[in-house]
Amino acid sequence: MRLVEIGRFGAPYALRGGLKFRGEGVIAHLERVYVEGLGFRAVEDLYTVAGDLVVHLAGVTTRELAEPLVGLRVYAQVEDLPPLEEGRYYYFALIGLPVYVGGKKVGEVVDILDTGAQDVLIIRGVGERLRDRAERLVPLQAPYVRLEGEAIHVEPIPGLFE
Repeated sequence: MRLVEIGRFGAPYALRGGLKFRGEGVIAHLERVYVEGLGFRAVEDLYTVAGDLVVHLAGVTTRELAEPLVGLRVYAQVEDLPPLEEGRYYYFALIGLPVYVGGKKVGEVVDILDTGAQDVLIIRGVGERLRDRAERLVPLQAPYVRLEGEAIHVEPIPGLFE
């Protein structure tokens, strides 16, 4: 069983145990989620209120029962995730991939930031010198960044990997 984080619970919503959800919309396709420290819980209802996604879990029927869940991480089993259309990828699948610039390996993806405007790869460099092992931020934007095979290729950006 492999779990991947898909979000966190935010504030309780209304009086019947709803929780605002901050994370991947993939939760709409799941029958159950794994809640940090609590195990699997069935997703009983899901709807949007004023742009916020609200989730109701089995057994969480009051605001008092929802309050202890605020801030907890929510995970899904990789096998439960819906398939994506060609050319789209789950972020967890990019973590650990090697990164090449001009055919030379410069590092690997260690995380991805969602900045709101665009997503950013966090790439930890490889090399002998401490400077070469620094983390660099690269906007995840085509055509400058592309996935080919099992590697990410970045167009040369002056000064970034020099």
